[in-house]
Amino acid sequence: MKYFGIFFFVSLLAFSLALGTIGGCKKETDYSKTIEQTTAFIEQKMPEGKVTGLSIALVDGQDMVWAQGFGFADKEKGIMATPETIYEIGSLSKTISATAIMRLQDQGLLDIDRPLVEYIPEFSILPPPGFPPTQDNPITVRTMLTHHSGLPGDLQNGGFTLKPRTDYNAWILDYLKDSYACYPPGFIWAYSNTAFSLLGEVISRVSGQSFKDYTDGLFEKMGMHHSSYFHDKPALKENLACGYLRGKPLERFYDNMWAAGGVRSNVTDMARFIKMVLGRGQVDGARILKPETQNEMFTIQNGNVPLDLDLRQGLAWVLMDRDLGDAGRICNHTGSTNGFFSHIEILPDYQLGVVVLTNTEKAAIALKAARMALKLAVRDKAGVALEAPTWTEHSPYATWPREKLEALAGTYATEGGYDTIKVASGCLEWWSSYGDKTQKLLPLENGRFAPPDSQELQVEFSTISGRDVMIFHGDVLLGLIGRSVWGKKFEPAPMSAVWLSRAGRYEISNLYPDDCSRYLPKEVQPVSHAVELAVKDGVLALGFTIQDNSALLVLEPISNTVARIRGLGRNRGGAVQLVTVDGKEQIQLWGGLYEKQ
Repeated sequence: MKYFGIFFFVSLLAFSLALGTIGGCKKETDYSKTIEQTTAFIEQKMPEGKVTGLSIALVDGQDMVWAQGFGFADKEKGIMATPETIYEIGSLSKTISATAIMRLQDQGLLDIDRPLVEYIPEFSILPPPGFPPTQDNPITVRTMLTHHSGLPGDLQNGGFTLKPRTDYNAWILDYLKDSYACYPPGFIWAYSNTAFSLLGEVISRVSGQSFKDYTDGLFEKMGMHHSSYFHDKPALKENLACGYLRGKPLERFYDNMWAAGGVRSNVTDMARFIKMVLGRGQVDGARILKPETQNEMFTIQNGNVPLDLDLRQGLAWVLMDRDLGDAGRICNHTGSTNGFFSHIEILPDYQLGVVVLTNTEKAAIALKAARMALKLAVRDKAGVALEAPTWTEHSPYATWPREKLEALAGTYATEGGYDTIKVASGCLEWWSSYGDKTQKLLPLENGRFAPPDSQELQVEFSTISGRDVMIFHGDVLLGLIGRSVWGKKFEPAPMSAVWLSRAGRYEISNLYPDDCSRYLPKEVQPVSHAVELAVKDGVLALGFTIQDNSALLVLEPISNTVARIRGLGRNRGGAVQLVTVDGKEQIQLWGGLYEKQ
């Protein structure tokens, strides 16, 4: 009876909030305090973060209750940002692409649980190295929607160009035929722009229309008249924001990974998208999705994936945000392109949603302003204060026997390269190739470790799915989750003379003619111009630099021409391959070919 009572109360509260009623009569909420405090926050933080322009919209049920612009859409021309300013919304596009996919399923034209090859017959990819072969676990549309397909994360060579490409997906399909998958489907969450780009191809083939015609039609049905994946829509030619990095304007590029991140829109249009979501698939009388289909998009898809830890993934939507505390159901997504950063967040149980679009590279204010607006709106609407839980609870330091510490010592392949764990007097010494620094880790009574001067980050060593892993506890993934796998333990493999002879610097030889990495500042270049193969501490590693961040890939040769990429997560797994082009051996990595200098 206790559990039934709690369930009934929560359900009644959600139902009442969804209807906007208390005691059977409609309650009009005064959001003036929400608007005033969020405005003050934005106006304070924009100069601190050197953010050029920002627009925000807040939605309550089927009403846009606030929309405002701040700063400049185009500083050089003196054009101010408004709710009508058009921004590149980046990966927020994925939520719209997923809506298109689910609409096709509603229409009986596809089944997201069927293999991708049924919709793209020429699709093929080599099995992931290091995993036993399997025939009954194909890549499906669902695994692509949830970032569990095992497809490579980013094939950015030619992804952003000065002139639009129409052959990008064809190039991906051709490239993948001789490439290795990163993981088996369903093994681990690994964000994949490649998978979503191919979903655009699925939309086109299944609908019988071009991707442009189908998606522009979808936008019109939702009343989003100033939105498109394509730049030539007349309504997008006015009010177009310029992207900025440190206050300087950036060149505009075409995003050829259409379904992954190509949408341009404004906050008033995106508010209509939020209304559709809050309306359970309907906006202004137009039925876009069946109610049960919209609900499925908010259903956790990865509850049986141990390596995902706290991450809760829906169909395209991320279904958690620790910063919002106990807000009921949560769905959100963050997006970025060259010079733009955006965030959308929706609380279905409170019938509230917010979207923030900016024209500044890595403008984290989009995320912070969205969260603040929602917290304040929930307070104004429901009288509930949403408090973020403590990231890590302080734990007393403890004493561990040396043999217990020694079991954790070793080398771990990480997101930044590799870390080494050694045993010192009563503690562990942690050295990371990412930053090249050493610090002590002291054992805690809660079974984790922390530096002696702070417990903001705690490190746990555990075995999950047969892998010995390092887990970070703290502010992880933009504050969305509280813990994440950082590294996987491995034994450095012996290297043949063939691989040792290849050590050296390699420069890219096939960079697409008008790829954005030829023109953008190094801080935003998505393609590494060079790689370096070297042996470090007995580890074969390939160094690369993307967006001015240098990191290493830990390699395990499995033949004279293929080396498995160790580690877990985005752009790990899969393989580096040696291929011969015009009689010259070159390294193939993420769509790039690199020739030795």
